[in-house]
Amino acid sequence: MSEEVESMSKVTMKDVASVMGVSVMTVSNAFNRPDQLSARLRTDILARAEKMGYAGPDAAARQLRAGRSNAYGVVFAERLSYAFDDPFSTAWLAAFAQVMEADGANLLLLSVPVGDTDALEALRHAAVDGVAAMCCDLPSIRQARQRRLPTVVCTKPSGAGSDLADVDHVVIDDHAAGRDVGAHLRALGHRDVVILVEFSYSQDGEGVERGPEAFGELLAHHDRAATYHDTWSRIRGIVDGLDSPTSTIVTAGVNSRESGRRAGGHVLDRQHRPTAVVAVSDVLALGFIDAMRHRGLEPGRDISVVGFDDLPMAADAGLTTIRQPIAEKGRLAAELLLDPARTPRQIVLPHELVVRASTQPAPH
Repeated sequence: MSEEVESMSKVTMKDVASVMGVSVMTVSNAFNRPDQLSARLRTDILARAEKMGYAGPDAAARQLRAGRSNAYGVVFAERLSYAFDDPFSTAWLAAFAQVMEADGANLLLLSVPVGDTDALEALRHAAVDGVAAMCCDLPSIRQARQRRLPTVVCTKPSGAGSDLADVDHVVIDDHAAGRDVGAHLRALGHRDVVILVEFSYSQDGEGVERGPEAFGELLAHHDRAATYHDTWSRIRGIVDGLDSPTSTIVTAGVNSRESGRRAGGHVLDRQHRPTAVVAVSDVLALGFIDAMRHRGLEPGRDISVVGFDDLPMAADAGLTTIRQPIAEKGRLAAELLLDPARTPRQIVLPHELVVRASTQPAPH
């Protein structure tokens, strides 16, 4: 064979071995187990391989033979761009990625919207060694479990999801957090409360309002249903803490500040305004505050406002909210995936009600 670099076809390890007059295993050792060869022989093999255009064993094929991809999937029920738009998601992902990076592992972001069978099929074939579910529905979790992939969820299963109650998770007690919010508002004298929720968690369209009776039926349905979404656990907690039959729910749209603004317009421009509004996320709450200030209203003085998460901008806005350890959730989720022996496997992190100026006593 010519001394010149081969160009007529893809060069293989076997070709290099043939030219060098050694076994294929010897060439493999030159790339993968250098301690098995003399320094001179390894240098000669690598030089010849480079001249022939052979870059070494295919990493993907090697991982496939080993049954590993060294990549971990993060599943979202939203579009992928949501992962970079939403402040909670970016903070969680940053902490998750830092742990993975330190271990030399890679990430694969997977968008699996509720009811999207094609996306669910893509999850079934994804080349990943494990799955972390930031926000997704039960079919995604079941798909990962059917593949026997290590799986960690960031919302505790509720309702009829008891068949997956043993799944690894890193969560806060969302029901208890919601109850803390409801009890706080009740102590301030609030009884007429609107709850802003993302429509991706219900069948309602944007701006749809459900009164107390219809809202009660919706809650009863979700109490019975299998779910991994934290939203309904929070809502149930809020209602339990308020102990009030006059709560209503408004679907705001996707979880964004703009959705909060639009939903705020719907709530504020109706004839009867509530005394308090609770949003299931800080970004919705901050959007609602934007809508208030556009109308010359001040949170706390005119309508009390509460959020969830305690994002950095919540303090600047004086927003009362539930503080949860977002980065810690991401870090621990990654550690559970990377270390099957790590215990405990089901972690409930603390939360805290942070009271700021946006909640004040209800007007008499």
